Amino acid sequence: MRTLRELGEEGWIALLKSRFPSGGDVLAGIGDDCAAVRLPRGAGRKVLLLKTDAVVEGVHFDRRATPFQIGWKAMARPLSDIAAMAGQPRWALVTAALRGNMAARFAREVYQGMTAAAKSFGVAIVGGETVRTAGPFWFSVALIGEVDRRHLRLRSAARIGDAILVTGALGGSIHGKHLTFVPRIAEARWLVEHAPIRAMIDLSDGLARDLGHICRASGVGARLEAPTIPMAPASAGSLHRALNDGEDYELLFTVPASAVRRLRAGWRRKFPVLPLTQIGRIVRGSRITLADAQGNTRPLNESGYDHFRKEP
Repeated sequence: MRTLRELGEEGWIALLKSRFPSGGDVLAGIGDDCAAVRLPRGAGRKVLLLKTDAVVEGVHFDRRATPFQIGWKAMARPLSDIAAMAGQPRWALVTAALRGNMAARFAREVYQGMTAAAKSFGVAIVGGETVRTAGPFWFSVALIGEVDRRHLRLRSAARIGDAILVTGALGGSIHGKHLTFVPRIAEARWLVEHAPIRAMIDLSDGLARDLGHICRASGVGARLEAPTIPMAPASAGSLHRALNDGEDYELLFTVPASAVRRLRAGWRRKFPVLPLTQIGRIVRGSRITLADAQGNTRPLNESGYDHFRKEP
C-alpha cells in the first residue's frame, strides 16, 4: 500500500476526486479552489461557493508570528480561494483546536485577527467549534460565498493561445507576506466584470505548481517568459523563488490574447498600485516550458509546495 508521501498531495487529491465526482447540483467539486454548488430552483443565478482551510502550528506559522497574524492568515487563506473563483464571501465557521495551557489572551488575539480579516470583506463569523489538543494548535475556517453563475471561474477553462497574467509580485513570502497578504476579492470581481477571463487560480503553492493545476485541468500546456515574471523584493532577485516559493496569494489567470491591451489599460486606472503582468501563453500539449531572454526553453519543474512530500 502506498503512503501519502509516495502519492504526494496532488495524487491524494486525485484519489479523493475519483471517489467523490461532481454532477447534479455540484458544478465544481474536489480539485478546484472551492466547491461550487447550484442553488435550488427559484434562487436565481447565484452559485454557492464552499471552502474550508486550516492553519497549523509549525506548518503554516511558527513562533515568530503574532497571534493577530495567525488569525488573519487563517481567515485570509479561504478568502483567497473565494477570490480565485470570482466570488463574494459571506459567512464563516471557525473550528479551533487549542492547548489547555494556552493563554486566553493569546487565543483572543488570534480571533481578533480572524475578525479583522472577515470584516474587511463583509464576512460574518456565525459559529464553529472549540476542542482541546495535546499537540500543535490549529484553526480551520469553513467559508461560504456566492457568485453569479456567469461570473464563476474554474481552473479548467484555459484555451490554446490565451495570454497568462498574474497580479502583484512573487517570491519570498516567508519573510512576512504569507502572514499579512490581502486576498484579491475586489480585483477578481472586477476582472470577470470587465474582461473575458477564462481560467483562474490563486497562487498558494507557487507559480509553477499552480499553473500546472490550470494546465492539467484544461488539457493544455504553457510557455512562461522568464524575463517578464515579476519578482518581489523579498525574493532577492531569485527566479527560482518567484516560481516556487508559494503563499503569494496573487491571482493567476488566462485571457484571450486579443483582450490583453484593453484589460491592462483598465486595470491601471482601477488598481494603479498593484501590477498586472503578462508572463506567458497557453500552448498545445501538456508541458510547461520556461523561456529565457534569448528564447531558449527548458521544461519547468513544478517543485512548489506539497504537504505530504515536504520533509519535516
